[in-house]
Amino acid sequence: MPRWLLALAAGALVFYTDDYVIAGVLPEIAGSLGVSVGTAGQLVTVFSVTVAVAAPPAAVMTARIPRRTLLVSSALVFTAANAVAALSPTFATLMGLRVLAALAAAAATPAMFATAARLAAPERTGRAVAAVAFG
Repeated sequence: MPRWLLALAAGALVFYTDDYVIAGVLPEIAGSLGVSVGTAGQLVTVFSVTVAVAAPPAAVMTARIPRRTLLVSSALVFTAANAVAALSPTFATLMGLRVLAALAAAAATPAMFATAARLAAPERTGRAVAAVAFG
């Protein structure tokens, strides 16, 4: 597997593991922020819904941005949002940062698939896109 495809698959893994990784620590998040576990669970939901709603328009709005620039920028915003989220003093702040991280993931997703399709040999396009989706 080419290095560029490994990088895209790893990026997809990071972007989408972030969505569910906090599920295991929801009780701790709820306790530290003074909300119920159910309310803390909305952190997972808001990430998923934001990506689902924002990815299609993000694909259109970012189509003219060079893929490398878009992917690196998205990764930087995503990383910064998660780093600051770790220090969030309130649930509302954490929720806002989850939305920001999700928007970065939504912008990167179409770009990762398009990049895989563009860089793969014609007979390997399906496999390349599947490798990114598998992430």
